[in-house]
Amino acid sequence: MFRNLRWMPLVAVLALAAGACSDDGTSPVDPADFDPVATEQAVQDLQNSLDDDSEVMVSLGLASQALGMQGGFSRVMPRELDQAATPFSAQFVKNYALSGSAAEPVFPPELLGVTFEWSFGEGHYVPTERADAPTNGVRFILYAIDPLTHVPIDPPVETGHLDLTDEGGATTTRLGIEAVSGTETLIDYFIDLSYVILGQNDISVTAVAEGFISDGVDRLDFVLTQGATLFGSTETIEMDLVYSLSLAGQNASVTVGMHGEFDFAAENPVESAELELRVHNGTEFVDFEMALNADNSLDGVIKYNGVDVVYVSGTEGDPVFESATGEPLTPEEVVALIDLFDMIEDVLDLVEDLFEPFGGF
Repeated sequence: MFRNLRWMPLVAVLALAAGACSDDGTSPVDPADFDPVATEQAVQDLQNSLDDDSEVMVSLGLASQALGMQGGFSRVMPRELDQAATPFSAQFVKNYALSGSAAEPVFPPELLGVTFEWSFGEGHYVPTERADAPTNGVRFILYAIDPLTHVPIDPPVETGHLDLTDEGGATTTRLGIEAVSGTETLIDYFIDLSYVILGQNDISVTAVAEGFISDGVDRLDFVLTQGATLFGSTETIEMDLVYSLSLAGQNASVTVGMHGEFDFAAENPVESAELELRVHNGTEFVDFEMALNADNSLDGVIKYNGVDVVYVSGTEGDPVFESATGEPLTPEEVVALIDLFDMIEDVLDLVEDLFEPFGGF
């Protein structure tokens, strides 16, 4: 996502937590029942259980960095636009169009069957002669991670392995990602990439990530779809995304849909962005509707079981929250809502990390 759109995942967090704040779905709907402080706490609990600082997610990031240091990854590790993390930078879309085939190999031949191990001297993963890597991909040995430095502890303690494999066919590009520790699978998902040439200067690119991650206790299932259309003559992009996430064994799920239009020639690349979300939590549902305008102003409403509970205005950097009851929010409630906005980075980082082996998102 673009830097000034990093607030987008807030809707998923806020809506899921809002559902968690009610006792059941049979009570009369009253906007006064919405408790921002309880919502913030519920979100914090979710973030603690699904933290992208878990050992396996840290290891996934270290492996992705190591791949970026290898040759032959111009498509798998596309450049970012203005150093802002984005599903499809303009440069990436252009490079992908010039690649000539959506089914190019993910890995250069010299890396197939290679095992990477941590080098304390180099400070990153390095290719070795160790055997047992998949013949259609690469293997990274997993280690116990120092929680302060976010690198393997010294001396190293092996905990498992992470395999990245080329699962593509003649007309498809697919990267498989699987991490195993002992007999437990902690990561198992794939990333698909495809494109359609729409004209001489126009191209549509779609990336899909589907599978699960686990910290050994909780499992997050997800389907993440991102599509972008580049109009080369105007240097503009239209982007659509749908994120669906659910906690296995729990009756809570989130679906986020967003459409945005971006002009890279402008000082502020965001022309407009609109988002719709519905969350089911048992018999309850929360709808969240928000628009980010070209002047960076926000217009939004949170609905709980069909009733407005909070209005959102202001700007991305300085959001304003107003209770639909007309009663002023307490300082604690305002702080809780601002904390939700401040937690956006944590939410987005988790999704970004999932796409990182294929070049970030």
